[in-house]
Amino acid sequence: MIKYIVIDDEPNPRELLIFSIESLGLPYQLVGEAKSLLEGVDLIRKEKPDVVFLDIQMPEHIGLKIKSFLNEEEFDFKLIFVTAYDQYTIQAIRLSAFDYLLKPIEHTELAECLERIINEKKTENTYQQLKTIENQNVIVIKSHEGTYFINIHEILSITADGMYSKFQLKDKVILSSKPLKMYEQIHVKLYRCHRSHIINLDQIEKIEGQNVVLKDHQQYPVSRNYKTDLVEALKGRFDD
Repeated sequence: MIKYIVIDDEPNPRELLIFSIESLGLPYQLVGEAKSLLEGVDLIRKEKPDVVFLDIQMPEHIGLKIKSFLNEEEFDFKLIFVTAYDQYTIQAIRLSAFDYLLKPIEHTELAECLERIINEKKTENTYQQLKTIENQNVIVIKSHEGTYFINIHEILSITADGMYSKFQLKDKVILSSKPLKMYEQIHVKLYRCHRSHIINLDQIEKIEGQNVVLKDHQQYPVSRNYKTDLVEALKGRFDD
């Protein structure tokens, strides 16, 4: 059984999430619930859960501060953020490759999240993932070979490869297990120039017609509906 706890200051959403998890009939066992972050930290130390569902918006201490109360060795669990929609917060969470559930939680999304946890072979380094939220120039790339923590400045481009994404770095290529759409709008330097390509604005050497040339001399097509925004984003870069 997969042991889990729920940390949320509001009793109704907390109870609804627990009811929804139990109703799916998956191998999950509730070992505790908490109404504050500090209470949840004590519960984590006591019960040593496999999964923690953590609300972000809570009084006293927001969920994102959990790293301040546990040391790296104690982060031996999968962390799932639960939050009402907030673009900045979701961007930070996505950038750090955390799973998250948006309130009100949809039954299908919850089921998919729980299934992913069951099928994952090992727990990611939650502590390191939390550090990426503090460092907005680091992105987490999940691949079949493992999890990589990559600085944005090392990324040249990201190209769609079926349901996967190919990261072209300065010194290697990483095939991510996530589709290209997962990497849209997660960092101001990563710009989608085509339905199949995202490029790093800092790596652009020049624009030639409907193509953009990067510093490694690779060329990528620019869709007409993206070109105006791209030129605006690069305004002043190539002026004499």
